Amino acid sequence: MHASLLLLFLLPHALPLKHCFSEKPSLKFHKIRSCYKSNMPIISSKTLDTIGDCVKYARQKSGLAFNFSPPDLKNATLNRRYRNCQVMGCPETTNSSTLVFDPSFDYYSAYGDFNCKWFNLRIRGLQPKQLPATQNATCVKSVGLFDVVQEKRNYTEAINFCQNLGADLADVMSEVRTNALSTLLKSQRGWYKAAYVGLEDTDVEGTFENPMGNFLQCTKYRAWSVGHPRPNRKHEDCVILDADRVWKAINCKIKQRFICEFYAAPPESPLIEFTNKSCTRIKDPAMKRQCLANKELFEIYNNSSRIDQCALLNDFE
Repeated sequence: MHASLLLLFLLPHALPLKHCFSEKPSLKFHKIRSCYKSNMPIISSKTLDTIGDCVKYARQKSGLAFNFSPPDLKNATLNRRYRNCQVMGCPETTNSSTLVFDPSFDYYSAYGDFNCKWFNLRIRGLQPKQLPATQNATCVKSVGLFDVVQEKRNYTEAINFCQNLGADLADVMSEVRTNALSTLLKSQRGWYKAAYVGLEDTDVEGTFENPMGNFLQCTKYRAWSVGHPRPNRKHEDCVILDADRVWKAINCKIKQRFICEFYAAPPESPLIEFTNKSCTRIKDPAMKRQCLANKELFEIYNNSSRIDQCALLNDFE
């Protein structure tokens, strides 16, 4: 009798297996700058043959960015020896003083919203009109880029604010993330250090999910404060994280600080790459002239030394 009652209680809250995601999508890395390398701290490095091998290695080591030097470029600068796949736990953001010219390397990142146009203006001594959205971001090594927003807003307003930055409320559905973001909150001002995060049950009571649509029931990790979520408080559908590494369900209308997590994304502007495309079928005169000019640049680029290739790329980027 008791077992039957328990089953009846659990069924409305149980999720079909098809709603649980078995694997987290792999980070996609994008070439951000040719002929540059990041001097951010390296968490792991290895000598590898191809860029594909370096991408796999970066994922294995939970990297967010990497420098890669193809084996044939080892002698492009000072004939020094190094491991050519260098994985970083943090990517470059607005303060790009650690991104330095080095013809032996290219810099790749999962966070393409680092604004290349802004960087190009900075190295030319010009002042950009608008800084990248990540200007206030804090990197949590091997986890992601986050911004603790001090202005208090309700849950819906917090979501809208983050999404306008190309971000969303931070995912906390792992012990690593919960602990890292709690540590980030400890450095904030105020006596009660808590913030909205991306966990709520506004659609189905008792079924908490994160901004990516992943359900809490699909994970084993929990960090609820004692008594939370409170079964007799049906209006407490949104979650805050506090500096004591616990989650608390509260009313979504309450205004709180909040933590935005930036999306990993491709660059806003495509990187300049010279390609050898056929122009024979192009009928528009202007487009054909452009195509022929690009072919000529490709020939110049392809027959140049790495140093000259870097100079040509910097002229166009």
